[in-house]
Amino acid sequence: MQGVFPIVAGLMIVFGSLFAQPASVQAQPLLWNLPESGTWVRYTGEYRQVTVRPESSEGDLSLQWQRVLEIRCLDRETAEWKGEQTACVWLEIEQTTGQQVDGQLEAGPGGTRMYKILVPESVVIGKEYFNLDVPRAYLPIVKGWRQIGDGAEVEELQGHVFQPFPLVTQLLINESASISGQESAQVVAGSFQSDKIENTDSFEDSDSRTTVTSNLWVSEDVPFGMVKWTSRIVRERKTLIDSRDAFKKHSEINVQMQAAQTGNDAVSKMNTP
Repeated sequence: MQGVFPIVAGLMIVFGSLFAQPASVQAQPLLWNLPESGTWVRYTGEYRQVTVRPESSEGDLSLQWQRVLEIRCLDRETAEWKGEQTACVWLEIEQTTGQQVDGQLEAGPGGTRMYKILVPESVVIGKEYFNLDVPRAYLPIVKGWRQIGDGAEVEELQGHVFQPFPLVTQLLINESASISGQESAQVVAGSFQSDKIENTDSFEDSDSRTTVTSNLWVSEDVPFGMVKWTSRIVRERKTLIDSRDAFKKHSEINVQMQAAQTGNDAVSKMNTP
C-alpha cells in the first residue's frame, strides 16, 4: 500500500517557498456557516500526485489516494476572546487519506489528521468575506488541539489561528478569489443551488513557481457550506541562473472532493487534556 508520507513531504516542498514570502491574505475555505450542535458532514474524494520524470525509462511517477474529510459541530460555550466573553463553538475536523483495502479506507502512519478547535461564532462570516475592506486572514480560534495519526499523542495548537491550507485542504482562497456565478451542484449528498467561487494564484521564487487553481461550490443548504471543490497545484522549476521563461513543469497535484453524507449525531473522537 502506498504510504501517505509523499503527500505531506510533497506539499511542504511545494509550499515551502510560499510561507517564506510575505503572505497573501488567505481565508479559510472550510467554514461558510455554523449549523446546530450535533451536525456533521462527510466529504469523499481523491488525491492524485504526478511527478514529471523526463529522463526515467518508466515515465512519470503517478500516485493516487482516497480521502475522507469530516467536520463535526460539537458543544457551544462562552469563552474569553479579545478580552470579552464571547459565544463560541467546538468544531472537530478529521481527514483520512489512504487506500481502499477490502472495502475499508486504510491510512498508513500519519494518514489521519484530526483537529479540535474552539471558534468564536462571530468570525464565521460566510460570503461577507468578499465585502471586507481588509480580508480576514486565516480562522481565529480561542484554543485547539491536533492529533496526527491514530493513537498518537494529542498536542495543543500554538497561537490563536487555524490554517487548513495546505495540509488539511489544498484549497487556496485569498484576495484574488471571486464568485463567478450560481449553478446547481450535483454530489452524492444531493443537488444544491450553489455559488461557485474561483481563485487562481501563483507564487514564485528564484528557482520554482507554484500555481494553485481552486474551484469551490458553496450553499447555505449544506452544513458548514461546502458542497464540493477541486484544486490543481502545478509546480515548475528551473536553475537559479536561467531566465523565467525556462520554467518547466515538475509536478502536479489534483484534488476532488464532494459532500457525501450529513447527520445530526456528531460526537467528539478526540480525548483532549
